[in-house]
Amino acid sequence: MLQRALNNRVSLDYIPLQQHEAIRFMRRLAEKPEDFMAHVHLMAASIAIRIAYGYKVDSADDRFVQVAEELMAAFSDVSAPATWSVNVLPMLRFLPTWFPFISFHKRVQEVRRMDEIAENEPFQFVQEQMAKGIAEDSFTSKLLQPEDGQLVEEDSKQLIKSLASTLYGAGSDTTVSGVQSFFLAMTLYPDVQEKAQAEIVAYMEQRLANDNPSKMILPADRPNLPYTSALVRELLRWHPILSVVAHKSSTKDDYNVVSGGKAYRIPAESLVVANVWKIMHDPEVYPEPDRFKPERFLVDNPPPEPESYAFGFGRRLCPGIHIAQQSMWISISNTLANFNITKAKDENGKYITPEERYTSGLIR
Repeated sequence: MLQRALNNRVSLDYIPLQQHEAIRFMRRLAEKPEDFMAHVHLMAASIAIRIAYGYKVDSADDRFVQVAEELMAAFSDVSAPATWSVNVLPMLRFLPTWFPFISFHKRVQEVRRMDEIAENEPFQFVQEQMAKGIAEDSFTSKLLQPEDGQLVEEDSKQLIKSLASTLYGAGSDTTVSGVQSFFLAMTLYPDVQEKAQAEIVAYMEQRLANDNPSKMILPADRPNLPYTSALVRELLRWHPILSVVAHKSSTKDDYNVVSGGKAYRIPAESLVVANVWKIMHDPEVYPEPDRFKPERFLVDNPPPEPESYAFGFGRRLCPGIHIAQQSMWISISNTLANFNITKAKDENGKYITPEERYTSGLIR
C-alpha cells in the first residue's frame, strides 16, 4: 500500500507541492540564512505531513511537526546498532523494569507513547476534515474514501493510520540528511559549488533564449544538468543517509549466501546488518572515498550509483526514495541557482572551517 502511494509514477504528482515548499524554504533562507538547518527541517516536514495528511504547516513550532521530529529522533536512537545491551543479549528483555541499570524498558515505553500520539492526532485531523467535507487530497484521505465507495473496515483504518505515520519518516528525515550534507559539502568544496552554479547559469540562459521563462529547476531539468546531478548523487555516497541497513533473514536457515567465493549459513530470524558506509567508501570502487568528487560519476565507466545502496536494499528499500530524491533535487539545484554558500566567520573575521561530524543515530 505504501509502495503504491510513493512509487516513481505517483511521486510526480507531488512535484508542485515540493516546488511550493522549496520556494518557501528559499524565502526563509534569504531572511535568516544563519538558521538554514531549521529551514531544512521545516521544509522536509511540511512536504511529508502535507502528502500524508493534507495538513499545511506554517511554523516549526507546529504541534504535528514537533511530535514527528521527536518520534524520528527517538526511532533513530533506539535503532542504532550496538547502542542497547538488549540487542546483544536478548535475554535481558525478560528482566523486570525495576532492575538496576536496565533503561531500555522505560525508553521503549516512551517511544510507544510518542508513536501513538504521532499516529492518532494527524489521523483524527483528517477524519474531522472529511466529516466537514473540506479535506485536502492526501495519502490518508484517499485511502479512507476509496473510489469504489466501499466502507473502510476498522482493521484497514488501523493499517492506514500506521502507514501514514510511517510516510513522514520515509520522506522527511532522508531529505533533511541529504540537504544538510549539501550545505556542508559546498562549504568545504567551493570549487564544486562554482562548477555547478556555472552549469546552472548557462542552462537557465539557454532556457530564456528559447522563450522558456520558468525560473524554477525541476526534476525534468535534471538530464540537462549533468554536473549538478552528479553533485546530488555524490552527496548520497560521501555521507550516506543510512550508515547501516538492517534486514531480518527468512524464517528458515539460508545456506545459499556466497561472499568471496565462500558459502555461508545465515540462521533463521537473524538480523543482518549491511555496512552502507563501508560500501560507499570502498577505495577500490570509489577512489579517494573521503573526498567530495562529483566528477567520479561523469567518466565513461562510472562506479555504481549510490542510490542502489543509500536508501536500503530490496524489499527493505525506503518507500520514500522517490519523494526524497525529488525534494533533494528541487531544493539543492534551486539553492545553487540563487545563493552562494560560504564558511561562517568568527568574531575576528576569520573563516571557520566546519568539521565533518554527524550524529551517531541510524539516520545521519
